[in-house]
Amino acid sequence: MVRPAKLLFIPRALLIFSVSLGFFVGSKLQATSFKLVAIGDSLTEEYTFEIPFSYPGARNWVEILHAERPSEFSMGAYDSRYLSYPDRRNGGYEFNYGIPGYTTRDWEEVLYDPGSFSLHRFTRNALDSDLQIVDAALIFLGGNDLKSNYTGIYADPVPPPFLADIPPRIIKLHSYIRNHAPAGFPIIIATLPDISATPDITGNATYQDPARAIIARQRIASVNASLIGLASALPDTYIARIDSLTDRIHDQSPFELNGTEFTYFKLPEGNSNPPLHLFTHDGFHPNTAGQALLANEILKAINQFAQPPIPLMENREILSDVLAQNPDQPYLDWAGTRGGPNDNPDGDALPNLMEFLLATDPSLPNAAFTFSSDGTASYLPDASASRYATLTPLQSATLNNDWVPVPPSRLQNLPDGTIRILPSSTDKKLFYIHQAVPNP
Repeated sequence: MVRPAKLLFIPRALLIFSVSLGFFVGSKLQATSFKLVAIGDSLTEEYTFEIPFSYPGARNWVEILHAERPSEFSMGAYDSRYLSYPDRRNGGYEFNYGIPGYTTRDWEEVLYDPGSFSLHRFTRNALDSDLQIVDAALIFLGGNDLKSNYTGIYADPVPPPFLADIPPRIIKLHSYIRNHAPAGFPIIIATLPDISATPDITGNATYQDPARAIIARQRIASVNASLIGLASALPDTYIARIDSLTDRIHDQSPFELNGTEFTYFKLPEGNSNPPLHLFTHDGFHPNTAGQALLANEILKAINQFAQPPIPLMENREILSDVLAQNPDQPYLDWAGTRGGPNDNPDGDALPNLMEFLLATDPSLPNAAFTFSSDGTASYLPDASASRYATLTPLQSATLNNDWVPVPPSRLQNLPDGTIRILPSSTDKKLFYIHQAVPNP
């Protein structure tokens, strides 16, 4: 893995650089396991039990957190047998009540049905018992509600009435948990995932009118705004912004983590789930990378009240540990046979990593900065390479290891991406260094 590279630049004089290369060593905090119970649908149910769409290889946020944060996070004991619980659960972790296909209305029936239908009653009894021994509860629903009549969300002249029913129904589920859990018990409400971000919707010929697609997205955002407003007024209640991820999928093209790009489109055939595909082969459920990012949104909500906080998964960890990919692949693809990030084939004092970030030719001498007559220094970072690493200008008046970041007030971003370092009003002479750090 690549570590920071530094380039010292002395205006109109000597170029000096120092590069250090090694491995980032990640550490995971050791803490008492945080216990979570969740009621949800197929986004919460372990993908192990959701063949065929999740087979082979895909994992969901529950499975990922147990693998990556085993000492910090728990949803109880694991049972690998199908139908091993005498209630609605298929199997898996004992505090996981993810039921594929369930809507908020289905869960309302489970929790409030006064009858004695055994699976409802057994599910309630098991959940009531679990609420006494866990640290928090998560309500993660709504995707199936939206899917049940997405055509109406997209095409109806006014928002379908069922949309307005979703937030109060989730709050009713919240009330059930509040009434059956200890006082002060934290409850997390997840916002609805905007299913219009999925290839199953965007690739459907029925939904190709851009104006209607925008309206559908606005209507779903309105539901989430209503839900957030209701949840924010409740004590000991926290919000997991699942919609922030689906917004990102909508708006970021290409979708990438530290410069590693993911394929968005639905696989044309077959049942494989390649790690760099954002969705599983059904075009609706997030593949492992998307589920890892969902896990982070849930951890953000947990960390609003849990002590100690559970470390989020950084992009490098998701790429390397969760997806078994090389997080330095963007640099390696550029470098080819040019050598490692420390190498300097053209002898211009710009190591390869710096050439990559500045989009300069490593076989020809290049300058890292240009200067104007008033002392302004300029450089143009490559937008694509900058997704992989961050280029930070530092300054010193003495070259005595007193490097500090150039103040933001003296950095000017031009429309073409050029960054100008404006002269200091107090220091007559400054030296500059560029520090390149692979993004975490």
